[in-house]
Amino acid sequence: MLVIWIVTLSLWLGLPATATQGQCHNGTIWNGKECVCAQGFFGYQCKSLVDSFFIEIPEKINATLGVTVKVTNRNFTKDLNNISSPVYQNFTQLFKSQMDKAYMGKDFPQYRGVIIRRLFNGSVVVEHDVVMETNYTSDFQKLFENLIEIITVKIMNETKRLPGDSEECRAASLHLCYNEEATIVNKTVKLGFDLQEQCTQKAAKDYAQFYYVDELDGKLACVTKCTSGTKSQLNCHEGECQLQRSGPRCLCPTSDTHWYWGETCALRTSKSLVYGSVGAVGALLVVMVVVLIVLLGRSQRKLHRQEYKLSREWQGEDIPGSFQNTGIWEDENLKEDRFSLENIYDHFQPSLENVDPTMEFHIQRPRVVTTVQ
Repeated sequence: MLVIWIVTLSLWLGLPATATQGQCHNGTIWNGKECVCAQGFFGYQCKSLVDSFFIEIPEKINATLGVTVKVTNRNFTKDLNNISSPVYQNFTQLFKSQMDKAYMGKDFPQYRGVIIRRLFNGSVVVEHDVVMETNYTSDFQKLFENLIEIITVKIMNETKRLPGDSEECRAASLHLCYNEEATIVNKTVKLGFDLQEQCTQKAAKDYAQFYYVDELDGKLACVTKCTSGTKSQLNCHEGECQLQRSGPRCLCPTSDTHWYWGETCALRTSKSLVYGSVGAVGALLVVMVVVLIVLLGRSQRKLHRQEYKLSREWQGEDIPGSFQNTGIWEDENLKEDRFSLENIYDHFQPSLENVDPTMEFHIQRPRVVTTVQ
């Protein structure tokens, strides 16, 4: 009955009740009935990413720390390169016995022995790992960091207990002496299992690089920056964190009153402020256009009045059979000359005896061009 109700509701909402082969995403396999999601995805269409999953951690956690010491009262021989030779076995047995005494103690209950990695010349340089074991706790990494300091103090005390050039070291056949200055302790503990490797193997293929180890609900888990409840979660403020192929991104929302933006959606802009600003700018533009139209209209009317005035003046002078002194300018030295322009105009008398009054004569009226000042 419940299944029928869900199918009916899905159809009513326009949603598919089940996925089809063409609706499967992210490399999903269609088994004929549903989408079988690839690693790291879930959902009926396999669109959603698994944003976290807990790491499988054993009850006991093993770890090692690399240490290098230099034995000064032994000489390196070829037999020390042969792990089956009596020389090698006797030396390594003596070395391990001496290291057990150096490392064991109430302040170091996690000690489980040493593993010799390599012997090489100079007098005899021994590279070895200090093996540790502890019960799993949420702060086991901090515990191992503290054990590095304990191991450093213990090995330094052992290497300086008898100076390498002392008579006691040269005479000791059942005791190893060391060079304190040649002692090296690594600063990083190597766990017996790789936490990050589990994240890489179980995460979605194209997104594995964005998963890392962090504490979630008191347990170690593989998470991303978009996993809620972790200390390293990306704060998107009002937005939503989404893991994409390029990495985690904040998707900024839009509310009724604000737009949110920025890399983490920390910035916002008021819609009313934007609308008000746009309205003010629009109103200013309208006023400017109206003012320009008015000024342009006045300028055009003034120009038309000037053209009309000049036209009337021209028409007033256009009287048949009349002449008007145009006031021609001449130099003062030429005005007294009998052939000056002024004397010619003063004594000019037109003769119309040979003029045919029936003949039409057309003159194109000149056009007045003025410029607006």
